[in-house]
Amino acid sequence: MKSKEGLKLYFENGDKPIQENFWALLDSYWHKDEKLDNNSLNLITYQDFTYSPTDNTEITGTDSIIIFPEGIKIIGGFKFALASQNRISRVQFPRSLERIRTNAFNGQYIKGTLKIPGSCKVIESFAFNSALADVSELILENGIETIDNGAFQFVGCKNLTDLYIPSSVKSVGQNVFNIPSLKTVSALNGLDLSNAGIPATATITYR
Repeated sequence: MKSKEGLKLYFENGDKPIQENFWALLDSYWHKDEKLDNNSLNLITYQDFTYSPTDNTEITGTDSIIIFPEGIKIIGGFKFALASQNRISRVQFPRSLERIRTNAFNGQYIKGTLKIPGSCKVIESFAFNSALADVSELILENGIETIDNGAFQFVGCKNLTDLYIPSSVKSVGQNVFNIPSLKTVSALNGLDLSNAGIPATATITYR
């Protein structure tokens, strides 16, 4: 497989690329309809230190950070193990993502910013449900359409105070946003949030 720099040499000003040059270009990339095998995924996982909740100079273990590669459309159909070596604290999703399945990150230790790209149309039930998560910012990009029961049920979060639900969201399930720390929620007028689990103390603004 040719490198990107090598491919560029076929198409410099004044060149006359031949059939083999175009084929080399096509063979160097995955088509969206092709299935990516495990050896091709190049899934990036690396370790992040975890610290004592009472002493930020004490390291207590490690969590995993996962960056999913472009080309992946669906994540889940399984549940990440809760063994210490498989604890997940951060994830980065590709722009090709279309669906996150039930329980994909259930019970995990997601912390900091959790961003779901707008290409992801469906987030299935309990996808991120966890009493162990400490998400401080939940970014739901415009394009998401369905969020099923308990998908973002973060009963242990203390710093997630504001939530913006994009206009593309058509339906949310029961206890989707059961996040006791929420103070403000913004949603499109007409979206039914009556069973979404939003605390009664939170202010919901419809736009």
